[in-house]
Amino acid sequence: MKLFFRLRFVLALCAFVMTTACGRATLPALPYPAVQSSSLLNQYLLALRAAEKRQIAYPDEPLWLRDEGGRSVDTALNADNAAMVFYGLSHGVGNEKISNEILTTLAPMLQRYEAAYEKSQGKWYQEEYVETIGVQLAMLSAFQPKLSTVLPGSGKMIPASLSTSTPPAVSDNARQLVEFYKMSQAEARTSLLAKSSELAGSERLKAPARERLRVLLDRYR
Repeated sequence: MKLFFRLRFVLALCAFVMTTACGRATLPALPYPAVQSSSLLNQYLLALRAAEKRQIAYPDEPLWLRDEGGRSVDTALNADNAAMVFYGLSHGVGNEKISNEILTTLAPMLQRYEAAYEKSQGKWYQEEYVETIGVQLAMLSAFQPKLSTVLPGSGKMIPASLSTSTPPAVSDNARQLVEFYKMSQAEARTSLLAKSSELAGSERLKAPARERLRVLLDRYR
């Protein structure tokens, strides 16, 4: 189970790197605007840092979304906020350093909430767990690479100023690598949607958490 969680985060981070290096993704329409301001992006980053600092201090006691003092978690973990941030990042808002910090800080934070949910056998942290699903779906959707702009052909793996062509073996390896990332990311998204859909149709979640999960699933199906 832990390996599965880690694989999803690694794939999402790989997708971000590929998108940053090779072009913007084609994104589905959002029911709200993406983050356009670097100041809003910084506010999200500050909330994420505060939440991470608290979690490091108390790793076995993640904050509840509605707890007093949990405002930073309510901001950073909220799937709607994360989606706006991700889509803004994929459109060039912020710099690479900020983007990397957000994504690498989110991964262990989400894992802690998933672990807390699993440890309670699904009885605690239901709302928080649902938000982790939404955050991951937003991440996998926003940073999906475009093969049409990524796949290299002969001579496309080197700067245009150089005259030496790229060896075919290098070009083929790069093509296979990109295809692997795209396939694995798509598989991770499909698997997450399938598992979450099954959860949303069960009685394991309380009604508010179940309805919230259905809203998130409808957005990314």
